[in-house]
Amino acid sequence: MIHSEDDRAPVRTVDLDAEADLARCGALKDFWYVACLSTELPANRPVARAVFGTGLVLFRGPDGAPTALRDRCLHRNARLSKGDVFDGRLGCPYHGWVYDASGAVVEIPALGPPQRGEKLDAHACAHEGLRPAPCDLGRLARFPTREQDGLVYVYLGADVTLARAEPFRVPYWGERGWTVYFMVTRFANGVTNLVENFMDVPHTSFVHRGWFRNPTRKRVPSTVKRHAGRVRMTYHQEEDALTGLGRLFNPRGLPLVHTDEFIVPNVTRVDYQWGDSGFAINSQCTPIGPTDTLVYTAISYRLPVDVPGAWVGRALTPLVRWYTRQVIQQDVHIMETQRQGLTDGPGGGVYSGTEADLHHADIEAYRRWLREGAHGPGPEDAERDVVFWV
Repeated sequence: MIHSEDDRAPVRTVDLDAEADLARCGALKDFWYVACLSTELPANRPVARAVFGTGLVLFRGPDGAPTALRDRCLHRNARLSKGDVFDGRLGCPYHGWVYDASGAVVEIPALGPPQRGEKLDAHACAHEGLRPAPCDLGRLARFPTREQDGLVYVYLGADVTLARAEPFRVPYWGERGWTVYFMVTRFANGVTNLVENFMDVPHTSFVHRGWFRNPTRKRVPSTVKRHAGRVRMTYHQEEDALTGLGRLFNPRGLPLVHTDEFIVPNVTRVDYQWGDSGFAINSQCTPIGPTDTLVYTAISYRLPVDVPGAWVGRALTPLVRWYTRQVIQQDVHIMETQRQGLTDGPGGGVYSGTEADLHHADIEAYRRWLREGAHGPGPEDAERDVVFWV
């Protein structure tokens, strides 16, 4: 019997389950991931997070630096993130066991002032599977952290010295004339689908109609470049115009320079530039589970006319924040719609595409290579011209 290509078993394009599983995600874990905003982590309160399905508790040590520990007390496995922080130490809400920033147990209230057992010696404790004192109990798993550009990053790989990249720098953070703010959004979908959505122009005419772009039936020549762990899309359409707040940044109708870029394994950057003014959207995706992701979005913008200190830009932040929140919520909705189809029985994750999806294929190639362990040189560099319509 002769079989056509259509008769063959479909190949799964995206494996969201493996991508979000610390034991099966391959080299995807060998990068820094955002755990929280710096402002979300005060000195007196812990924060609970999950990354690659692993529960973490974050708190600030006595020096103010962030610490990330496994969110599970060594005593009876209660969530430490439900406890208290005092003097840079973390207290369990169940029996009050106290941990320092290294993950060591430093105090057990039930042992009183002596802080060791009074009747059972070391031999008797060992016979019953017990420990004489807090210093004998070992430590919680501790994960490296880094704080920069208003974000707290965590590393879950086996060896932080082998991290494949430094934490991503937020575009225009601290630069004169630019205003930067963050939005944190929880999506019911996986990282691969989200980064593809954030770098996708054709959907904007449908999902964001009237808010961001309207259907125009215009031909958009573009160049897709895959190089050194990045996928860069350059759009050769200087006359393109954004609806909504796009007019605020380009009142004079200057030519638009528009690029989208994916940076392995989980970062996208979208730039709109009109002369000296610009608008950048940088999203960093942190996997919680297969279809559960926290996205930390930095919105950076510079107005065509402002005063020293970007006072006008900062004064407009509530308006810009409200507008960008509406647009992102539209993506939240469509990503939920996609998730419903993905998880509706067998066959989910088998995708089809055309020339308009070349950059998506590049993203999937990089993430698949990392998920499979990053053996060999990875996807080869390539630069190709494509055309799509919006």
